[in-house]
Amino acid sequence: MRKNWKNKLIGLLVWFVPFTFSACQDKHGQSGEVAEAAKDLEYTCPMHPQIVRNEPGSCPICGMNLVAKQTADAPAPAVSSDLNYLLQPANQTVVSRIKTTQPVQKQVTSEITMSGIVTYDTRRQFIIPARYGGRIEKLYVQFNYQPVRKGQKLYDIYSPELVTAQKELLYLVKNDPTNTTLINGAKQKLQLLGATSGQVNQLIRTGRETYTFSVFSPYTGYVLDPAVTAAPVPAAAPAASASGGDGMNGMGGTGGSTGQSNGIASTAPGNGFAIREGMYVTTGQALLKVIDATQVWAQFNVASNQAGQLKTGTPIAVTFNQSPAESVSSQVLLIEPVYEAGENFARVRASLPSQNKSTLIGQLITGKATYSTGTALWAPKEAVLDLGTQSVAFLKIKGAFKPISVQVGGRADGLVEIVSGLKNQDVIAANAQFLIDSESFIRVAENNR
Repeated sequence: MRKNWKNKLIGLLVWFVPFTFSACQDKHGQSGEVAEAAKDLEYTCPMHPQIVRNEPGSCPICGMNLVAKQTADAPAPAVSSDLNYLLQPANQTVVSRIKTTQPVQKQVTSEITMSGIVTYDTRRQFIIPARYGGRIEKLYVQFNYQPVRKGQKLYDIYSPELVTAQKELLYLVKNDPTNTTLINGAKQKLQLLGATSGQVNQLIRTGRETYTFSVFSPYTGYVLDPAVTAAPVPAAAPAASASGGDGMNGMGGTGGSTGQSNGIASTAPGNGFAIREGMYVTTGQALLKVIDATQVWAQFNVASNQAGQLKTGTPIAVTFNQSPAESVSSQVLLIEPVYEAGENFARVRASLPSQNKSTLIGQLITGKATYSTGTALWAPKEAVLDLGTQSVAFLKIKGAFKPISVQVGGRADGLVEIVSGLKNQDVIAANAQFLIDSESFIRVAENNR
């Protein structure tokens, strides 16, 4: 009987000892973790942050109790590459009815609104150079932005080279009229120097050379001094009223003999021209410039991420800010990538007809370009979270949400294109930001970023 009692006592002790040892180990382990966490804590005063202590106490300045804060060298939570760090722990999950959505395979039509300005078409700016050296005898244009027509007389010039070329032609006509080869060559020489066919025929008919030769405008438009920079004012500057003239349009805010106008700067003295009567000019010198303003440009600055949706021929509806009721239909002619002031953007140009003085140089305009994307997989932009280096969506699997990396493309009308990572039958969280633990973006380990 006594022997059985001893056996039962020994068995009870054998069963109890492991639990005691395990409890001691757990207690020591917890104590070690607490001690380790205490090493990473410092205590500071909320009102005087310069007071820092290694243990609790009171502030020597104001007497407030010191509060704990984590040291700067405390280990930062590492971020895993499997995106699990984006999920909240189970004991922190907010009990809520999370809305879901599905990507849709479709074609999206969207619109880009652009702010711009009316400017000159550089393809319609022409320089009139001196084809031979000589002296300006008479100037028929008086000021910048004076309208001229093709064939209108610009100036008279005396040139010894031109007088010699006339005498050569007259000598051949009088002394060797059957030598058509030389005669045609002399005529061509005069025409290459700027003489018109009518002037050459008149020279042969009269048989007398002229010492002052008239130069006519080969273009229709507005005459300028070449030193004038015909560029529109910045977008913030007010537009001036249109000038007079002979009914030609598209020159808002121009005119006058000062050589200055709406956004126009000139270094020409006096009447606005660098050339004057009695002045000698050399061969090749730029004398005048003619701008044809019957066709102008609508110029817009577009963000680089939107410029990819535009292409040559994309229709644009242009409205004038001063008269929103007026609208002109045009299309994209040129998309020019620009890097300026540290920013990447694109400069988009479209042609505008200058009609009824409604199109003024320097006028502020607004353009709306409508485009359609190809058939692709689209999801609401709130369902995709942009982390900078990657985009993430939360896929619903068996009632839980798993973060997955997705590749996105264009954006349009509140949607984002899903290039890869999702299928149209997948169910994802409608608001990806809702499932993010915000504290996971604070103090991320450097080697895991």
